Amino acid sequence: MDEDTIKNEPDNDLDVCKKTCDEYLNNWKRAAADLINYKKDEAERMAFLGKYAKESMIFKILPIIDGIELAKKSMPESLQQDPWASGFTQIQNQIKDFLKKEGIEEIETVGKKFDPNFMEAVGEVEAAFAEASAGQRAESETVAEELQKGYKIEDRILRPAKVKISK
Repeated sequence: MDEDTIKNEPDNDLDVCKKTCDEYLNNWKRAAADLINYKKDEAERMAFLGKYAKESMIFKILPIIDGIELAKKSMPESLQQDPWASGFTQIQNQIKDFLKKEGIEEIETVGKKFDPNFMEAVGEVEAAFAEASAGQRAESETVAEELQKGYKIEDRILRPAKVKISK
């Protein structure tokens, strides 16, 4: 072997080691970044599943809430002061508080301008009838009566309100 080859061999081994080391380091950095991205994606998936499960539960509760609303509307005035009726109202308020804590809000409709993004028109009433039921002069395309409450979570509609609008 000549002298130049002997001098370059240790440098070659050192260069090969440095390249290998850099390659391992870059692979490790990529793997660490992939793990961070995977954890982030998995957290988003879990949040989505949690939200979906919550919405699924709420959809099962909505018919119960509708039943309570219907029972309250049809309760005779003579029973409204009964202690049983006030207990009934307390249960309704507890359910509403629970929904509020879960981020679910009722969509306000009566007396508001009809908004197809939040409401579903299922009928029309004459302005004179709407005036008597709302206690004020109803404009055209104003919600006169709510047949079924609508609900939203954040800014997304769970169920549109079913309403009658004035002509």
